[in-house]
Formats: sequence, C-alpha cells, structure tokens
Amino acid sequence: MNDTRRHIIEKAFLLFLKKGFKAVRLSDIEHSAGITRGTFYYHFSGKEEVLKEGIHTYYALQNRRRTEEFDRISTLREYVDLTIRNLEGIDNYTGRTFSSEIPEVLCLSLIVEVIAVFPELKEVVLASKMLRLSKLEQLIHGAKRAGELRNDVDTSVLAKNLLNIGVGVINDLIMHRESAYALSAVRSQYEQLYSLATGG
Repeated sequence: MNDTRRHIIEKAFLLFLKKGFKAVRLSDIEHSAGITRGTFYYHFSGKEEVLKEGIHTYYALQNRRRTEEFDRISTLREYVDLTIRNLEGIDNYTGRTFSSEIPEVLCLSLIVEVIAVFPELKEVVLASKMLRLSKLEQLIHGAKRAGELRNDVDTSVLAKNLLNIGVGVINDLIMHRESAYALSAVRSQYEQLYSLATGG
C-alpha cells in the first residue's frame, strides 16, 4: 500500500471514529488528509472503500497489539489491570495515527453504526474476538494451573464474561455520556468477577 493511500485511510478512519461514518463528508476527508478530490478518487471509489480498509487495518493492528500484550502477561490479575488501563485512555483519546492506541470501544461503536450496511465487516470483528478469546482462555488455564484461580471456574464462561465487560462499556458511554461513570462501572465489574474467580 503506498503512503498516500495509507495516509487517506488513516485520516478518514479517525474521522469516522470521531464523528460517525454517515456524518463524515468527502470534503472532511479531503481537508483532514490535505488532498484534492481528484487524489481521493485516484485511490478510492468512495468513502465506503476507505471505511472497509480502515477497519481491516485497525483490526490487524489490534490483533498484533493484543497478541503482544498476552505474550507479556502471565496472570489474570495482570490482564484485568492492563484492560482497565487501556479503557482509561478513552477519556483523553486524541489519536492522530493508527500507531496511537485507539480504544476498541470507539471502533465497536463505529461497527454498530455500519454493520447493517456492510455485513461482511462482521467477519473481521468476529475473527479478532475469537483470537482474543483463545488467548484469554490460554491465560485462564495457566492461572488455574498456577493456583491463581479456583479449579472449578469454567474457563470458557470466564473468558467470555471478561470480554463482554469490556464491550459493555459502550452501553454505559451511550447511556450516561460520562466516561468516568462508565469506567468506574467497568472497573467494579472486572474486580468483582476476578474476586469470584479467585475465591478471594
């Protein structure tokens, strides 16, 4: 992928995250990327193509980052703390590139908006979720072997619940529009689930 194409995808995707797909006009993308309409159409057929490539690029980066994170941690406690830290960044998010840590809840919010129009994007999100679920189940197995968790904890159920807590922050943000409340609720849910799983 050439640099101009990558630059347009990145700038457009960040606009989609901030304003929503429908609200972003072609002129917004041109202005943000510092390009002309002719340059845009030289590289893309429309903003739909940019959206799809942006989501593919975003999830490829997310998958790589999350795999690296799982490689660095060995306990469920570390996972809970890391996940909470990642969520805390949403309140001060000012990312300007794909290399900044873009909170996944922002992308999931975008996915909710566009999934009915582009159902094929569901596969990208599902593949990412399954990868993380698999990594989380491996971590939970290791935590059980190390004695961090009770042996009677269902690995699959715990992994799914942990993932769903993170996704649930979207509902809190939409309903309350106050990230401090949403993060407090998520932190409480993680801590309670961790306490139940460890028997503490």
